[in-house]
Amino acid sequence: MTVRNQGVFKIGRNVRINSSRYANVIGGDSRTSFVIKKGASILLGDHVSLSNTAFYCNNSIIIDDYVMIGGSCKIWDGDFHPIDPELRKTHPREQFVTKPIHIGKSAFIGGCSIILKGVTIGRNAVIGAGSVVSRNVPDNEIWAGNPAVFVKKMEGYE
Repeated sequence: MTVRNQGVFKIGRNVRINSSRYANVIGGDSRTSFVIKKGASILLGDHVSLSNTAFYCNNSIIIDDYVMIGGSCKIWDGDFHPIDPELRKTHPREQFVTKPIHIGKSAFIGGCSIILKGVTIGRNAVIGAGSVVSRNVPDNEIWAGNPAVFVKKMEGYE
């Protein structure tokens, strides 16, 4: 596991972090990494489980209690580079967009998914494996695909 912390990193109680190609049979060949830039924060709630997940935080990433994140997921709250081609030539690591990410209580993120900047994933939501989530997912819904789209409402959860 790699941690590069220049900001705030808080880990709740009973958090399970796998970081090995052998720790999870679907975990892929990556390891868990946390990069937290100056002024940014990652907050992991209680009873969070994740395997070989790459976090890159320029702003804020909040993971609520009982969230499960499958193997080889990526959670990025910024673009890494500016959109403007002239800025990419002169300042390739500056002036890019960042927006907070929030993953709600008891959500499940399927393996190899990517959660992008500005996304809120609601309580109990399920993200199908290999999805790219670029917009908000409401509570109690299943979303999947690239880009992730609504699949169905989960009945019996409020």
